[in-house]
Amino acid sequence: MNTIHGATRPLGLGVTRPADVGVLVAAGVAAVGTDLAVRSGVAGLAGSLLVVAVVVGLLAGRRVAGTEAACVVAAAVPFGVFLSVRVSPWLLPLDIMAVAGLLLLGASLSGGGRLFDLPVPSLAVRALHAGAHGLAAPAFMAAPLGRRRPVAFLAGAGLALPLLVVLGLLLASADAVFAGFFTWWASPEDVIVHAVLLGVGMWGMAGLLRLSSAEPAPAPPELPYRLGHVEATVVVGSLVALFSAFAVAQVIAAAGGAGRVLDTAGLTYAEYARQGFFQLLAVAAITLVALVGLRAVTDLRDPSPRLRFTVLGEVAIVLTLVILAVALRRLGLYTQAYGLTMLRLFSLVFALWIAAVLVLAGAALAGVAAGRAWFTGAALVAGLALLLGLNVLNPEAVVARHNVERAARQLPVDPVYLGELSDDAVPALVAALPRLREPERTAVLDAICAGDRSPFDGWAAANTSRRRATDARQRVCGPGGVRR
Repeated sequence: MNTIHGATRPLGLGVTRPADVGVLVAAGVAAVGTDLAVRSGVAGLAGSLLVVAVVVGLLAGRRVAGTEAACVVAAAVPFGVFLSVRVSPWLLPLDIMAVAGLLLLGASLSGGGRLFDLPVPSLAVRALHAGAHGLAAPAFMAAPLGRRRPVAFLAGAGLALPLLVVLGLLLASADAVFAGFFTWWASPEDVIVHAVLLGVGMWGMAGLLRLSSAEPAPAPPELPYRLGHVEATVVVGSLVALFSAFAVAQVIAAAGGAGRVLDTAGLTYAEYARQGFFQLLAVAAITLVALVGLRAVTDLRDPSPRLRFTVLGEVAIVLTLVILAVALRRLGLYTQAYGLTMLRLFSLVFALWIAAVLVLAGAALAGVAAGRAWFTGAALVAGLALLLGLNVLNPEAVVARHNVERAARQLPVDPVYLGELSDDAVPALVAALPRLREPERTAVLDAICAGDRSPFDGWAAANTSRRRATDARQRVCGPGGVRR
């Protein structure tokens, strides 16, 4: 237990700086921004402005201490900007998760710690620490009002409300534009939705501000039991043996020596090569988690067992990279045979991320920068870099162009799937229409012209992809989506 500002609190749950009026202002701005962004579909200008407002609210109040913590918070801005650039349902949830994760991590690092000194147990403790401060956010936000001010504030609000209602009704009857500001309050359901969204935005911002003002998160507890080096060696050695057998199987198959086995299974070599991508990807991911987890819980203080574990671990990582290479080869054959889809493209990106993390794990296991717990932070940065690259590349347009190239070479494509892509792909599809042959051209054009129109409008829902898709449709579709 410890004492912060005269109150006794559990370790890590106190604050080093109490709330002030700036907290109320920032929470109010975030509340209005959240309400506007969600009602505009998130993927719009209001969503981007909300992220920028939250970042500014955290940094301008100087509650985020330390350059590294401030940089982590500011790193949320590029992903927030892409909320008003892309509309792909494959990207939008990932961008939102990246924004939320960076804001929480940056606010947590304000109390101490560095991005490249965060082992997994420390991240878990910080997540619990952030959750506890989030629950305490309303009390933190109410502190600037003092003990008597809430009563006075409510009394003043009660006196002001009748006056505002009378004057507001008079002004609304005198000006139709002004009256339009309040039409959304007509429905009781709307009132409830607005109230919930305002509350969520205010609570979330207050939680981030409290977390950035919090005491340092406590250190993770020591493990009550560590795995012996013999047990860990058996596990890693078994993985090496299993993966070695798989590598031999790939050599035999590539040399044409698996004909009888394939005949027995009723598979052609092409079918054999195309099967199993997701299973191989799962093997690589599980192996990565197992190796990192074993390294964290194994007692390797003695040099000889540590060297043996390191050698076996490095061999296992190399063989896992071989498995990933086989998986990527099979994914390439899938794509060659059936075309590119968003699932296949994102599977490729995920496989590349797993490969990068495996290389990082190999470097950490070899003792690179052994005095720091940099692996987890480096893996997170690699994932964020890939996500940012996807936003820049526009993956749905990549899929559209790839399949159009297939159609131009008279290879089979699925025009129905192309028509199901979001507005991110529409300009690329419209530009490619002259290269498509019938009946694919007609099917794609019909899908473009009959594409779903966004239910959101106004400046808050402004989005670059939607605008470009609308312009592209106008060039090839008539009024109301009727094909020209």
